[in-house]
Amino acid sequence: MKRQSAIRFLNETADEAVIEIYGQIGYEGWTRDEDENTVRLLNGELDRIKSLQAKHITVKINSLGGDVNHALSIHDLLAEHPAAVTTQINGLCASAATIVAMAGKERKMSKNALFLIHQCSAYVGRANEEKLAQELEAQKTVNERMLAIYSECCPGKEQELAELLKANNGIGRWLTAEEAKNFGFVTDIYNETRKTACFTQSVFTDSGLPAIPAEYADLLAQDEPRSPWQSFLDLLAKHLPTDNQPKTHIEMKRLFPLLAVALAFADSTSYDPEKGLTLTDEQLKTIEGKLGELDTLKKDNKALSDEKTTLTASLAEATKERDRLKAIVDAVPSQTPAVAGADPTPAPKDDIKAYVNGSSLYQSIKHEI
Repeated sequence: MKRQSAIRFLNETADEAVIEIYGQIGYEGWTRDEDENTVRLLNGELDRIKSLQAKHITVKINSLGGDVNHALSIHDLLAEHPAAVTTQINGLCASAATIVAMAGKERKMSKNALFLIHQCSAYVGRANEEKLAQELEAQKTVNERMLAIYSECCPGKEQELAELLKANNGIGRWLTAEEAKNFGFVTDIYNETRKTACFTQSVFTDSGLPAIPAEYADLLAQDEPRSPWQSFLDLLAKHLPTDNQPKTHIEMKRLFPLLAVALAFADSTSYDPEKGLTLTDEQLKTIEGKLGELDTLKKDNKALSDEKTTLTASLAEATKERDRLKAIVDAVPSQTPAVAGADPTPAPKDDIKAYVNGSSLYQSIKHEI
């Protein structure tokens, strides 16, 4: 099934602008043209609408979610826009996309659509106790922010909303249009003559969302057969950076081993001048295994680098302590200096008067007096 475009303007007049937000929320490409439902993309287009002085904006939403930070910012941009905003849900609206949907004063939903909210989630890689605690606090803050947005549209149902966020171990459950309206997520339900597939099965599976009810199976389409090279590109996509930051020399180095793996099979594959190089399923599995090995090596290298950093710091502390102790030892004189003066002259102890008079200590005291 052909991928839907991201933020797309269907109409822009002085009276009304219609926007489609389909696909992943907050995917940042290498350029603005490659963005998919990002803050920077929507912000620029809303400024254009504002210059047209459009009185009404309809935002059509069909998305499985994405980056919650982008969704929160897009929600605020729409909610603060001077034009009246209506959001219209068709197909599937889940996760971060539901935050965007709450920006409308009017919120419409197709009777054939589904709606799902859940707790925010994050990928936490190598993290110690402190970093995990920080991430937990950050997620609590985001959950509270989402709950506040939902509560504005569903007044008096804070407890029910909190329970809905926690449903199914925090990944939520699908709501029908009627259920969504009863909560207050939508203000109106409109008719569609039939359910239309809006995502492929593989895209939906990758989202990690709960299975949709059987009677809504028509919302998912079967995946189109993929050529070996398309599958190979999918493998590369899993191992290459996907953020919008410029490629550093380190990131560029990551690309070369991946290409080397593909080129290693060039001699044993058939080459067609029109179709290019062809890989068999067995070769693709071998490549996938090699990519997995590369990931393992990268993780091992990171662990060794962290260990080296720790040992270097420990060595620096030990060297500092050694130098401190050496300075103390170097300050000790090699010979005991002589003490000025002489020891008291012993006096015969059988004659007390002679002993006292003969005592240099006594004579010294007497002299002082």
